[in-house]
Amino acid sequence: MITPRGFLPLVALAVGACANAPESSEPVRETPPPPAHAESLVGTRWVGVVAGNPDPRTLPRLEFVSAERVTGYTGCNLLNGAWRVEGSTIRVGPVVSTKRACVGPENEIERRLSAALSGTVTREGDRLVFTAPGGERFEFTPAAAS
Repeated sequence: MITPRGFLPLVALAVGACANAPESSEPVRETPPPPAHAESLVGTRWVGVVAGNPDPRTLPRLEFVSAERVTGYTGCNLLNGAWRVEGSTIRVGPVVSTKRACVGPENEIERRLSAALSGTVTREGDRLVFTAPGGERFEFTPAAAS
């Protein structure tokens, strides 16, 4: 039986063996960096552009929290999902959201945003433009730094 005191030398021997293990002859493959336009989205926050004088608390918001994850608010529900670069196009999805019932203008804003999220994303000047497969657009401007 190995006692706790007798076990420590075995652990030290195993760790030392791993540290001195020969290096693999295979070259290390690094993941290529994302295109510059995608990389520039990481860490950015955006606020939806909505006609009229909507309550600022109901404006949609997006944040590209990493090179693969986006979070946000539809104006009614929270969302969380993936985003990726496909050639020169940015795609968002799949996206999941909370299921709070929306009424009034927030419902229409959420419907438009949800449709646009399933399309493509482009940058037009300082705006981030989501275009739904049917052509409907939803635009975002940079959020003010807080």
